[in-house]
Amino acid sequence: MPSSEAIFVSNSPLYEEEPGENKAGPGPGPDSGGNKGHWFCREMIKEVKGRLPYYFSDFADGRSRKVYASIPYMFFASVAPALTFAAWLEKNTDKQFGVVEVLMSSVLCGTFFALFGGQPLIIVGVTGPVSIFSITVYEISKSLDLKFLPWMAWISFWAMLMHIALAATNSCSLIRLVTRFSCETFGFLIAIIYIKNAIVDLVDFFKNDPLDAALLELLITLGSFWTCVQLSSFKQLAFFSPITRDVVTDYAIPIGMIIFSAVPFIPKFKDSKIQMLDVPDEFQTTSGRDWFVDWTDISWLGIFLAIVPAFVLTVLFFFDHNVSSLLSQQANYGLKKPPAYNYDFFIVGLSIFACGVLGVPPTNGLIPQAPLHVRSLAEIDIVEDHRGNKAEVWNKVHEQRVSGLGQSVAIGLMMIPFLLKNILGNIPNSVLDGLFLFLGFASFPGNQFYDRLLLPFQGRDRETPNEYLVADPPVKYATIRKFTAVQLSIWCVIFGVTLYPNTAITFPIFIAVLVPLRLKVLPKYFAVEDLELLDSVAVAPEAEEGASGDEEGSLPRTASAMDMECKIYHNGKPVEE
Repeated sequence: MPSSEAIFVSNSPLYEEEPGENKAGPGPGPDSGGNKGHWFCREMIKEVKGRLPYYFSDFADGRSRKVYASIPYMFFASVAPALTFAAWLEKNTDKQFGVVEVLMSSVLCGTFFALFGGQPLIIVGVTGPVSIFSITVYEISKSLDLKFLPWMAWISFWAMLMHIALAATNSCSLIRLVTRFSCETFGFLIAIIYIKNAIVDLVDFFKNDPLDAALLELLITLGSFWTCVQLSSFKQLAFFSPITRDVVTDYAIPIGMIIFSAVPFIPKFKDSKIQMLDVPDEFQTTSGRDWFVDWTDISWLGIFLAIVPAFVLTVLFFFDHNVSSLLSQQANYGLKKPPAYNYDFFIVGLSIFACGVLGVPPTNGLIPQAPLHVRSLAEIDIVEDHRGNKAEVWNKVHEQRVSGLGQSVAIGLMMIPFLLKNILGNIPNSVLDGLFLFLGFASFPGNQFYDRLLLPFQGRDRETPNEYLVADPPVKYATIRKFTAVQLSIWCVIFGVTLYPNTAITFPIFIAVLVPLRLKVLPKYFAVEDLELLDSVAVAPEAEEGASGDEEGSLPRTASAMDMECKIYHNGKPVEE
């Protein structure tokens, strides 16, 4: 079977490493350079000094067709999930957060990060975990008789201080300890929560709406979900040109949204009173409150109680943002400009505080939008060996600030009253529920935890060929079942925690605890060789070495371009040597 490994070939006969190559590797080093006697802010200062000489070129390098094409692509990739989370937040926070607040947060934080972030390729926005956190804080604030927005403002203040402290103490290097065990448990949790919420909304349609409207909403939800699923795999068809297939696949979500947003305007359905996305008629907050939060409208007890959820938010962002950052700066991407992990976490802390001042949800690095942004800016060739195995060769990524800034401005344009009312206001809530279903189910492919859950029900010829099955020798099925049972039991506990408002806020703590559990406890019950196959680190060690100039580490284990007799393909056409 042809291989589709994504690789960046350096130090090989095919491509010579260029001066200025990013030597920092895909992750922040624990003791990389600097005077070890002066550890405070050492890495952050080093990162700022490393990125500063590139600041003006970050704008000059944005003058490219590839960059301009990336802006609308990232706009649609970011705005559709943002609207989905906004509708969810509005419903569950009594309009304290809504469409305008989510868009405002995305615009301000996205612009701020594009202009002042260390790695501007990262796309920031409101995520599903942040939505869960915000809804839980709202429920707790009601039970404690605290006003939600002032309490969120103080949570943002304490969280900012914690982010700054972690950045100043060079703590982002700890993200290297994260393995698939934590990432995939977290990803599977969020996927199931998305699906659960879509089902809850469907049930509510039948409870609250007339039967004809509820049936239409069911049709729109399932139709938009099915359309997004089918269009997202459009590139696998044998019909149409490769460019057409790629465009349809890339824009699967907006196409599905547009098609089914038009359904209520079909004459036969015009009388059905279905629920639409709630937006204000003019540029103002969803609830009609003032934009700036009154920080004094809270008790002293509430101020200090805010430290607890601030700690939880910091843990969530430390995990979520840094994983997004790592995925956007993998060694195979061949980025030339240095990373800035600690400095970027500092910038995220400042943006959290700004969100608290305005009473909008906080943002962090988006998955999968951030790595998709990098891919949209990449010049990629296809390498094929004499056996027909294919691999991607990343020749260049257009590293600049223009595309991230452009997509933030484009999202901001959606807050113009005319567009807000006549476009966003005509999107049915059921379309967003279909998108929730799609986001949930689309998270399963590539998640090895999900693959292992299916193993007992699959024939051997239908199994996903993951490392633990194709290794020589493979991991025993009894060991796979035991490892999966442990992970499923832990997942069930965390999912149970999220079902209750007073405990849901702690779920990031449980995810963080998985890291020491995997590193210290599981090796006592599983062989090291089996764990290496069942649960690799988030960033492969060989990739880290490769980015530092080690020849053997410059390629994944599954490909060796050094020994390939290669044909080079550019834009789908072979290049004659």
